[in-house]
Amino acid sequence: MQRWVSVIIVLGLMLLLFGLLMPNVEQSLQQARKSSSKYNLQQIGSAILNYHETLGSLPPGGIIRDDETAMQGWLTMILPYMDGSPDYSWLDLNESWQSPRNAYVFDQSRPVFLIPGVEQHYTTAGFGLTHYLGNPNLLYRNSSVTFGQMENGTAHTWLAGEVTGDFQPWAYPFNWRPLGTKLCDGDDGYGRPEWKGGHLLFADGSVSFFSQGIDPGILERFAAAPPVATAEQIAAPDRVFPPRGTSWDRIELQSDPQSQRNYFAFALQAENDMLLVIQVFAVEKEPDPPPKKGGSPPLLILRVESATDITAALEETSMAQDTTPAQLAANVKTLQALQKRLVKQDSAR
Repeated sequence: MQRWVSVIIVLGLMLLLFGLLMPNVEQSLQQARKSSSKYNLQQIGSAILNYHETLGSLPPGGIIRDDETAMQGWLTMILPYMDGSPDYSWLDLNESWQSPRNAYVFDQSRPVFLIPGVEQHYTTAGFGLTHYLGNPNLLYRNSSVTFGQMENGTAHTWLAGEVTGDFQPWAYPFNWRPLGTKLCDGDDGYGRPEWKGGHLLFADGSVSFFSQGIDPGILERFAAAPPVATAEQIAAPDRVFPPRGTSWDRIELQSDPQSQRNYFAFALQAENDMLLVIQVFAVEKEPDPPPKKGGSPPLLILRVESATDITAALEETSMAQDTTPAQLAANVKTLQALQKRLVKQDSAR
């Protein structure tokens, strides 16, 4: 009996210790996530400053043609100033952000555009999301704002910040949002509720954290800092991008070793082993030795829907010439198995 009492006492002490430590562990985790998000904004800020130094202005918030075709957004334009990945060289900037030629790059999520701990990384259509949006007075349609136009000084003019929700694809050419007068006040605003505040990036590259209890007048002054864009300049489509996907899986497909291209499928995972999107890409085989950087970008040749006749669709692509009949049949079988796991949804991109 005494032994069981001792065991119960030990277990009780362990549970008490666990209860005391858990809040500290959670607090440390949130602090680490805050620090990582601040660093992401610093990286974005550094890229914007380098862009300005090189080209004489901030990047355009969105490149929009006269016929209203939305081409590229500001996060795309700062890619060359962020890292050494080949992604930017793979883009065709003469094609829109929704073009099949740019699908492989824009479907990727980029850690620097994501807040650690926020689970939403992809839209239901497969685009990689951003958790940071820009100041609409500085980053808007075909903008080219300079530091000299910031009458309050770069240290007092905000560039971008962490948003609460309603995330958008990082490639979207309309990635700006008004600051508002409160933080953590709904999905259409700025700030992180779990941190009871949020970070803002300023035009001098500094990043500051503001609590959700900040005086609304301070945010009003930030929001109204010159230059101020017109309603026409910041006009954006009334579009929502529901988040759902968790990760892309790459499935290699067969091709003739003598052909000039390899093929693979990209499948966006959802819950319960279901799939949201299936895309088939072709990529040119690399020469020997391979290029020092870049190489050929994967090209989208087919997007598989629930009703797609995969055999007929592949016959219309380069895969029909780059495979033997047996290889093509094997690829059809692989894609049909994936197709059975597709969630029925609106296929619009």
